[in-house]
Amino acid sequence: MKKTAKFALAALVLALALVAAPKKAAAQFGIKAGLYTSQFSDIKEFKLKNNVGFQAGVLYKLHVLPSFVIQPELLYVAKEAKLEAKTEGDPIQDGRYAMKYMQLPVSLQYGPNLIVARPFLQVVPYINYALGKSSKVGSWDDINRFGYGIGLGAGVDVWRFQFNARYNWDFSKVGDGEKGIKVAGEEWKASKGRGIEFSVAFTF
Repeated sequence: MKKTAKFALAALVLALALVAAPKKAAAQFGIKAGLYTSQFSDIKEFKLKNNVGFQAGVLYKLHVLPSFVIQPELLYVAKEAKLEAKTEGDPIQDGRYAMKYMQLPVSLQYGPNLIVARPFLQVVPYINYALGKSSKVGSWDDINRFGYGIGLGAGVDVWRFQFNARYNWDFSKVGDGEKGIKVAGEEWKASKGRGIEFSVAFTF
């Protein structure tokens, strides 16, 4: 119940951000793709290295003011991390741990329009839903499929292109309730996802 309430609240916040946009705001559709380096937090007994995943999807760019843009996106995000044992042991512990999400971020961008370019800073609340996972993460019964978090970053618009960089923090745990994701045969109840994304978008 608590999980559903948190997800509904996050969805409401994102919806209100869109409703707040003026009716006459200029808008553009776009496509987006990029790299996503990610890892799980709080896994201390092992070397958990960043591993490169990817993201791809669409966006809707609302020019609310010359210096302010609201940009909701719908993305497929593959988050991956690589685990290595710190000491010699069972090689089965090593491997890639991946989660696949459908993510809805809303990028709130502020930056001056310099005609040839628009550099900006951004705050990006998001919600997501787990669609897939690698077998090493554990059972779906142990996974929190709904999640939410926030990203901070910067970018620049040049003509119809947008170059973007964000650091994302998941506020929700990967594990569900009393259980946790299973890594190297152990449960990690407090683990959360985090990572850096680099992307390029093209608007129409």
